[in-house]
Amino acid sequence: MKEYLEKIIAGEDLTFEESYAAMTKIMNGNVNNSHLAAFLIALKSKGETAEEIAGSVQAMRDKSIKINCSDNNVIDVCGTGGDNSGSFNISTATAFAAAGAGVKVAKHGNRSISSKCGSADVLQELGINVNLLPEQSEEALNTIGIAFLFAPLYHPAMKYAAPVRKELGIKTVFNMLGPLTNPAGVKRQIIGTFSSSAAKTMSEAAKYLDLEKVCFLCSNDKYDEINLGDSTTIYEYNKGSKVKNYVISNATFNYPLVDESQIKGDTSEINAKLIFDVFENKTRNGAFHTIAANTALALYCAGKSDNLDECTEIAEESILSGAALRKLNELKAYSNK
Repeated sequence: MKEYLEKIIAGEDLTFEESYAAMTKIMNGNVNNSHLAAFLIALKSKGETAEEIAGSVQAMRDKSIKINCSDNNVIDVCGTGGDNSGSFNISTATAFAAAGAGVKVAKHGNRSISSKCGSADVLQELGINVNLLPEQSEEALNTIGIAFLFAPLYHPAMKYAAPVRKELGIKTVFNMLGPLTNPAGVKRQIIGTFSSSAAKTMSEAAKYLDLEKVCFLCSNDKYDEINLGDSTTIYEYNKGSKVKNYVISNATFNYPLVDESQIKGDTSEINAKLIFDVFENKTRNGAFHTIAANTALALYCAGKSDNLDECTEIAEESILSGAALRKLNELKAYSNK
């Protein structure tokens, strides 16, 4: 590990192979805490490159527990975390709305690290058992069309890095690795990031990984999802093509501007109620529009349609028809049987 650390401190980038080797050492528990902390801080200070991210992702994937999905267009909707936006669990709600529209969703997530309520926390509040065995989640994904993949159950090797991450308490390369290590091997995703620069670098890393279509996004360097109160920068990766960079806003979806207060999150109880209110058609406010917009982009990445307007209509129908709520209730029933 020392040779990689010295190279980074000298301001040199690691190759894909070197990054893979370094992360494999970490995942095997062969790096002491002081060297690991120094490695993460030095890498962050230098700035992580696409190859460094991709090599590390591949090492994490190789050490993870995996499940299979019968549908090659299965998607994940998640974020890096660390955006400090304080919004409710938008990607979790989006997962159910996308599933309600007929797309299989393998939602990869964890408990709260930097916010009050992570995806696992709000799902538990919604009545869903997040501790299903991998084979149970695989069955749920292939029969119901949605599953929650609780990260600690699929990435046991992360236990070697967890104490240092917690002690450091800052964003590191691991924030960018998690979304790219889905246990279902998804090739289509929307990935929210903590900054536009992170979205750009991650989109460049995608070409080294086995991915089909992924939209990496950030809104105003604050939200790791589409925020209809501001513009959202997107880096769209399509296999075999150059990364496309563009900006979307509320006008893209013909929606009104959404005030930050309408998507503000809090405890798991408050966030769960907000999601239920939208899914039970008790409100058509900014939370509804935000979920619909993020779902539309998810459907676009899943290949439901190449037309974002059409995807928006499908997303709205999933919520308004009760299909999104049915998917939530189906997963709730399955996870507790």
